[in-house]
Amino acid sequence: MYCGKTLWFSCAIGLILVCSGEAQNANPPPSATSVQAPPQKGLTFDEFIDSAIAQERRLAKLMRNFKPVVETYIQEQKHDSRGQTSPRADQYFLSRLDLSGEDLSVNEFETPDHSPRKHKRKWKRTKPVFTADGFAQPLFPDLDHFDRQNYEFKFVRWELLGDVRCVALDVTPRENPPAEIRGFMGRIWIEDQDFNIARFTGTYTAKAFAKRSFHFDSWRLNVIGNMWLPAYIYSEEPNPDEAPRRGLSFKAQTRIWGYDAEHAGDHHEYAKTLTDNPTTADPNRHETSQGVSPELSLGRTTYTPEDQVVERLQVAGLMAPDGPVDRILEAVTNNLLITNDLDTAGIRCRVLLTTPVESFVIGHTIVLSRGLLDVLPDEASLAAVVAHELAHIVLEHSLGAESSSKFSVPFSDLEVFTKLNFRFDAAREAAADKKGQELFSKSPYKDKLANAALFMQAFQVHTAKLPNLAHSRFSNGFGSSHLIRMQGVANSPKRLRTNDTNQIAALPLGSRIKLDPWSDKIEMLKAQSPPLLSASEKRPFEVSPFFPYLKRPGEEKQSAEGTNP
Repeated sequence: MYCGKTLWFSCAIGLILVCSGEAQNANPPPSATSVQAPPQKGLTFDEFIDSAIAQERRLAKLMRNFKPVVETYIQEQKHDSRGQTSPRADQYFLSRLDLSGEDLSVNEFETPDHSPRKHKRKWKRTKPVFTADGFAQPLFPDLDHFDRQNYEFKFVRWELLGDVRCVALDVTPRENPPAEIRGFMGRIWIEDQDFNIARFTGTYTAKAFAKRSFHFDSWRLNVIGNMWLPAYIYSEEPNPDEAPRRGLSFKAQTRIWGYDAEHAGDHHEYAKTLTDNPTTADPNRHETSQGVSPELSLGRTTYTPEDQVVERLQVAGLMAPDGPVDRILEAVTNNLLITNDLDTAGIRCRVLLTTPVESFVIGHTIVLSRGLLDVLPDEASLAAVVAHELAHIVLEHSLGAESSSKFSVPFSDLEVFTKLNFRFDAAREAAADKKGQELFSKSPYKDKLANAALFMQAFQVHTAKLPNLAHSRFSNGFGSSHLIRMQGVANSPKRLRTNDTNQIAALPLGSRIKLDPWSDKIEMLKAQSPPLLSASEKRPFEVSPFFPYLKRPGEEKQSAEGTNP
């Protein structure tokens, strides 16, 4: 007996290209002085702009209380003879935002010595040089000087972004702005109830900022009261050395999450109050309020070492809290356990919030990254990954007392990748791969073994030039240690066909998981993607634009009752 209901659906996401130069209305816009926005509040256009500027200042002040995680994944592009683009290299940054100083800055997580960023790159670096803070700059149009003295605002039209009605405005810096302004030039969307900027797209023209940032599309979500917090930034840039029609030089996704760090963790009610200056911290380091040890925040006799590690990753903002996605993963795990006559008690699943593709085990807890869940095409491929990790548990592979003792040593969040190591040696990985195939072959997914093999073929082909996506931060490299036996299925009738629109071996990044930036909670995306019109739309493992469906908390009930939001 097993859970026969399909919990993992095959789909392919269609790319929605978001351009800053949107089509203008055929009719000229009304003059700025005559526009009342929103009409029901009886505001003139200038009053509306002043309200939006005041709200933006309140947001900047509020953001100084937070140190959220900022993750940027970049794919540099190459162009073929048909004008199509594909990744040729990648970069990855994981940082914490810091607004405590005069300007926006980030503190990067430390990377282990075996990280791809530590190795000599095999390709010639193209200009511009990417920096973590450059991709974090578009959290604000202008952090300190966004006002009518430094910028001009022109009404474009009313627009709906999801369920939220917004005023679209074109913004340009004035002719002689002060040298310290960013020189934002683009379009902003201001929601009509509390005058928050919900979205802005454009670029910076001031030299100091134009060197570090690019064309971007920045989105905010209404996750706390009447404030809209930065959540997603999509960036892309034409190659300055080639004609514009040839395509992009890079595209990048930036995600922001971990705002509510005070309540992070499944056991936060027992935790020590977090402070900005932990007594164990080195005063010379850029510590954050989350930089504490599980030994300081949890009762030593209350939780197991496994619980402490899971809690530590949540407090660091790297693991999602227990939730419905874990139940989906555990249902697939139970399918494997029951059909192999194994005990189902005590096996848990959790999700790492980062983009690099990886999976590993912490005691009896199976961990899969958000990036891995995003690209897996179907439930059978998911089951194959879970079977490999379940095999480690069945074979009683342990990290050993020496590794476990490191979990209780005080260290800051920025050191978490260098302190926690969930890697097994080659012999144990090979044994787990063999056992995992055995578990899979007795499961309800056994007739779909070729799907898992197809996924691994695509992984090897498409991530060959994407070392940062393929490189696991906590565990063995996914491509070198997982599903090797399944990848080499000799009698598989399926072979990777990149030109076949009906064959979806892997999905683009961002296809599966929706992340709440305030609570770090995740959920599966339920929208079904439209059919593909050409093979170029498949884009496996590739970066794609963000286009969230905006709504305000509690509006679902209003919409169901037929009220006008």
